[in-house]
Amino acid sequence: MNIATFFRSARRLALVLLTLCASGVVALLLFVGPSAAFAQLHGQAPANRSLIRGHMVPLLRNHKPLHSESADHILQLSIALKLRNEAQLDALLAAQNDPNSPLYHHYLTPQQFTEMFGPTPESVNRVVAYLKAQGLRVNGVSPNRTLINASGSVAQVEQAFAVTLADYQVGNRNVYAPTGEPSVPAELGGLILNIAGLDNVAHYRPLGLQRLAADHGPHTGPGGGYTPSELRTAYDMNSLINGGSNGSGQTVAIFELDGYRASDVNAYLNYYGLGSAKYSNVLVDGATNTAGSGAIEVELDMEVVSAIAPGANQKIYIGPNTVTGVNDTYNRIVTDNLAKVVSISWGECEAAAGTSELATLDNIFKQGAAQGQAFFAASGDSGAYDCDNNSLAVDSPADDPYVVGVGGTHLVTGSGGTYSSESAWSNPSDTQRSPHGSGGGGGISSYFARPSYQTGPNLTNAKRMVPDVSADADPATGYSVYCTVAAAGCSSSGWLTVGGTSAAAPLWAGVAADVNQYLASQGKATLGSASATIYRLYNTSQPYSAYHDITSGNNLYYSATTGYDLATGIGSPDVWNFARDVAGTSGGGGGGGGGGTTTQLLSNAGFESGSSSWQESSSGGYEIVDSTNPHTGSYSAYLCGYNNCNDQIWQTVTLPSTTTKVVLSYWLYISTQESGSTCYDYFYVRIRNSSGSTITTVQTRCNANASGWTQYTFDLTSALSSYYGKQIQVYFQGTTDSSLVTNFFVDDVALNDTHS
Repeated sequence: MNIATFFRSARRLALVLLTLCASGVVALLLFVGPSAAFAQLHGQAPANRSLIRGHMVPLLRNHKPLHSESADHILQLSIALKLRNEAQLDALLAAQNDPNSPLYHHYLTPQQFTEMFGPTPESVNRVVAYLKAQGLRVNGVSPNRTLINASGSVAQVEQAFAVTLADYQVGNRNVYAPTGEPSVPAELGGLILNIAGLDNVAHYRPLGLQRLAADHGPHTGPGGGYTPSELRTAYDMNSLINGGSNGSGQTVAIFELDGYRASDVNAYLNYYGLGSAKYSNVLVDGATNTAGSGAIEVELDMEVVSAIAPGANQKIYIGPNTVTGVNDTYNRIVTDNLAKVVSISWGECEAAAGTSELATLDNIFKQGAAQGQAFFAASGDSGAYDCDNNSLAVDSPADDPYVVGVGGTHLVTGSGGTYSSESAWSNPSDTQRSPHGSGGGGGISSYFARPSYQTGPNLTNAKRMVPDVSADADPATGYSVYCTVAAAGCSSSGWLTVGGTSAAAPLWAGVAADVNQYLASQGKATLGSASATIYRLYNTSQPYSAYHDITSGNNLYYSATTGYDLATGIGSPDVWNFARDVAGTSGGGGGGGGGGTTTQLLSNAGFESGSSSWQESSSGGYEIVDSTNPHTGSYSAYLCGYNNCNDQIWQTVTLPSTTTKVVLSYWLYISTQESGSTCYDYFYVRIRNSSGSTITTVQTRCNANASGWTQYTFDLTSALSSYYGKQIQVYFQGTTDSSLVTNFFVDDVALNDTHS
């Protein structure tokens, strides 16, 4: 099926102990009968059942089971179903990142994704019925129908999935895991991707490190560490932020597995003059905002995002630190679709998860990418040894192709924070986490293939290469942070220095929010899922140097070198250059005739602050700004969608008297119940004077022009030449007749005025 057409069409029987002796090693096997045990040991499905592969945890490969897991232990499961139409989804994702495709940066809503690619209700019902028949309790189904939460005793779970669970010793932890692959009746084969919760080997950890007392880092912050001003100066953000692109109108989701103390974050905001608090919580699976041992991570994330994008809203997603909690929290972020930028500072070594769990996460991030969401994840703080042993390994989820993996550097600055130099971060003496020391995570994924966008010099391995980009992460040159949570190791004085790639990830997330605002103000496509754009700036010639290439140092194994490397990725950002390269402009805004300054005259141009700055009128009495179908962000203007509609929304601005060029751009989406080429329902774009009289009709569209999100740009210089120094109105109107209805959506409006 043509992808554009597809895009448009989206609407046991007892437990027996068996002692096996092999090479003097005694192992225990729990089984459901001789044939089932043989099948489990040899990767074969028991009779009339279908195996669900990918649940054998690589980290346990050289570990022997100790004894059976308690039959009465209650397990919380997250059962992931397979997506539909995966080839079409892959094609869509490729098209969304292809500048030559008509689907470029045309993103889905969660509802559209579910209709096109989610499991069918019938599939969900069949799995739910089976779970209930096995005595398991079904606690809920996710809105996108991909995750089914269930619970039951070990005995019930073992019977339902013809699997046995045993206990293992991993380091200082006692964990449980299956001794073989689970299975389901053959008639359910092909529906289930993963049964998360059969093991508890993976336990996400915060990827942040406090500065050791022996380290001597910058002391500009009250407790040491770089201040917001120094970070902005070092990474060349001032032109962008001082020009008004500080994340306003953008939302950053911050993934967390612990709570925080609001008074700490507020103290940070107040000290550095970053404005009022703009954060709110989304609690998942019964989690609470209770500041525990990981609170320093949460507060670090919130404070760094605030330092870089003080105007952005923050949604703090807090879930339980279990595999089920992790999956549900990520999935909530994508099904909510409230944030186009996501910061992730928690991770686990890739080998601690079975491949079916990695595939589950991948499907979640795929949905986010299809919706235009960018995920920035810390790549780990154990250098190339992410499993904290002698094996080379990378961190999850930074290993995922639909996630931007953020590595770590040692940043050196000059006076006032000016950029001096950078090297790959590693400290073999800092063994608080790994016997090899600390350093920026990086290396080769054992599971994921290298994605198509990951091209350019030095990108030659067939597997996914991590990280993608980097920023300061060495605790010796860390970040000024305020935290008073004793359980997290913070002192009552509050101020301290924190590093780790979990500081670099929210820095990049903040940068993305600023850049998205900058792009939207010019009516340009935002970063979307970001990865393809990040690599396009690396592997094609650009007017500016978007990255600092890190060429010295190592991450305990891999060395930094010219171009991409497994210690620092492409490099760290020169943010102002990055923004201008992405925008394809050389100034502070859109193009413009004979030079001068270009200013976006409209406020709240993406409707993220509701109807603020806009006036509206609806014959049906509706609020026009709503969340039904945004192009970017969470809101757009929704006109009509009912009979006999006359909906209007407009904003009044003043053109500078020294105007030399005026360009209007906006994104428009039209869907209709009408058919054929006859116009019945209309959409108008007009420029009016301060009295409401029409100066010029910029565009007229109707039901016959129905299409997905499309950007329109008009040069109004001539039409408005006699209105320089005067007020004008940018006006949108939708009308429908009394029969079938049409929906008109407008978003990301820009009126760019170039003036001397």
